[in-house]
Amino acid sequence: MRRLSLFIVLIGLAVVTNGQDPHSKGIEQMRIWYNPALKTDTNSEAHVLLHKVNYPGILSTNNRSITLSLVFEPNIETVSPTVPFITLSAGINVDKASDNLLSASSAMLALSYALPLDYNNTYLALGFQGNYSFNRVGVTGSYYNFPGDFDKFGAMYWALRRDPTGSGYNKGYFTFNAGAAVFHTVEDQQWYVGFSTRYINRPYTEWDHISALPVTYGVQAGYTAPVNENTQLSGYGNISWVTGSSTSLPEQYIGLRVIRKIAVNESTAFHLSVGAGLNFNEALQPNVQLQWGRSLFAGYLDVNLPGIASSVYTRRGFTLMYRYDL
Repeated sequence: MRRLSLFIVLIGLAVVTNGQDPHSKGIEQMRIWYNPALKTDTNSEAHVLLHKVNYPGILSTNNRSITLSLVFEPNIETVSPTVPFITLSAGINVDKASDNLLSASSAMLALSYALPLDYNNTYLALGFQGNYSFNRVGVTGSYYNFPGDFDKFGAMYWALRRDPTGSGYNKGYFTFNAGAAVFHTVEDQQWYVGFSTRYINRPYTEWDHISALPVTYGVQAGYTAPVNENTQLSGYGNISWVTGSSTSLPEQYIGLRVIRKIAVNESTAFHLSVGAGLNFNEALQPNVQLQWGRSLFAGYLDVNLPGIASSVYTRRGFTLMYRYDL
């Protein structure tokens, strides 16, 4: 849903849709949605994500995403372990709200190319992405009178920006996005810096052509380094902004995570990580991840803090994610 990441050398390692920008979920494994160049390894993988937010007595929203990334390396003879690679990614995202007030979905297709800059796993990547989205909000037979700042940085707010009249009609539109990144990946240190631009074609998102989506820019960064033989510290950030729009809301997300390798026996180990991310406009997200073999399980909890726009309402939210390395 939204995040403008800022590189604050904190260390470490997110999603985009229609009613919202997956940025705000704090799931860095999903970051290809907002910058197609941010595939920083050569593992093909599949992600499944569920995000739910509930305002008791008012409204609840559900977000579901499925993403598949396939990596292709050229069959070339080289003495270097670093070779160019291409990533083809596809995904589907669906947002729904109670009483059918909101129904938004998006299909994504992205292609990126990563070129080695040296013989030590430093790469420059460029990526392009197309999204086709449907957005319908309003006209359900029920009457809603939301407070002025209700869910100001959440799914309903972004859906209403895409259909300011709340027409209740289904409107489809195409968006074109692009990104670039420089990243470095070795066993004891990883970092990345990315820049992205979204909605380059500025599509109209409702039938009356009242307003078009403004071009959105973003910066993403992260850094991971060892603390000792079995522990790593990781920090990450995401910042995005819109130009030429006085009503645009900046996205700001930072996070910190500790990753611990735990041996089961001489040949088997798993990785457990605990951390927290902060969406400056939405919630604090404590999180835990467990990686065992090819599978990674993650859980995030939304905790609203005083001063956050939606904290004046009772708000409960959580995110569950599963990733499998193909």
